[in-house]
Amino acid sequence: MDEILVIKEKLSSIIDPSTTQTLAENDSIKHVGIDENNTVIMIIEVGEKDQNTTKQITRDIAKVVKLDLGYAGVKIEFTKRKLRNKEAKTLLIASGKGGVGKSTVTANLAYALTRLGKRVGIIDADIYGANMPKIFNATNHKLMGDANGKIYPFEKDNIQMVSTEYLVDEKRALMLRGPMLGKVLKLFFEDTLWSEEIDYFLVDLPPGTGDIMMDLKNFTEDAKMVIVTTPQESAAHIAIKAGYAAKDLSQDVIGVIENMSYYEVNNEFHYIFGKDGGKRVADELLVELLATLPITKYDKIIAEETEMPGIIYLNLAKKIIKLL
Repeated sequence: MDEILVIKEKLSSIIDPSTTQTLAENDSIKHVGIDENNTVIMIIEVGEKDQNTTKQITRDIAKVVKLDLGYAGVKIEFTKRKLRNKEAKTLLIASGKGGVGKSTVTANLAYALTRLGKRVGIIDADIYGANMPKIFNATNHKLMGDANGKIYPFEKDNIQMVSTEYLVDEKRALMLRGPMLGKVLKLFFEDTLWSEEIDYFLVDLPPGTGDIMMDLKNFTEDAKMVIVTTPQESAAHIAIKAGYAAKDLSQDVIGVIENMSYYEVNNEFHYIFGKDGGKRVADELLVELLATLPITKYDKIIAEETEMPGIIYLNLAKKIIKLL
């Protein structure tokens, strides 16, 4: 048997005390190598990267590697396990410009997915313009944490959600530069106690391109993206740029959603903002136009399941499930 496989097999039954499961059960052994000094080099993923955990695992691994297998030594790099459900799918919801209803689309898509029996987590990553708490009528919610510094997401109607709105006073703006933005993303993606039952994560991105979109690859390698636009020429033009920027960053753009497409009166459609902006974006990016959403005459943001917008969102959710 190959040396590396032997090492992995011998170490597979070692317990990670932070999860009480074996390294094999957690798929914790991420890399094994042997250097020129006959030292075993390893990368181990753990549930909690605290001193007690790393010391115990190091001691247990060293015993096997040095005493049982006869290697000169062992060097271990520990990485922290992401807390999210590994089976959950992630959808990034982007736009070229602000004001196209991206957050409204995100929230309604989340509700549509729950109506199909799915559990949803929303990450409000629109750092400077977070308004998901407003949509959920949860602006007064305070994030609670555990003893290890992890935070609990807000939860309503089988939807969990975190937002930068919860990190500052409601009337204050969050002012962060590049490196700090990455720390906020880490808090939301890795240090939030998401339910293990979540099926889909929806990430509400800031409009345009910037540090957030570039940093996302560190947290969402397998994520897919949809672009939200309105029919207006100016919105479509910038949405195309955002789509190409995403592709340059190796993001998989799977479709376009056109919001505020028309206003319906007495079964007649009125195209207040023009027509076919979403189709133009989809054609340019070689993806499907997934939905054209009407301007609603209702005061409420979340569409009812039996209303036409709610039915459109339900069909959109079904398409998203297939594409993810």
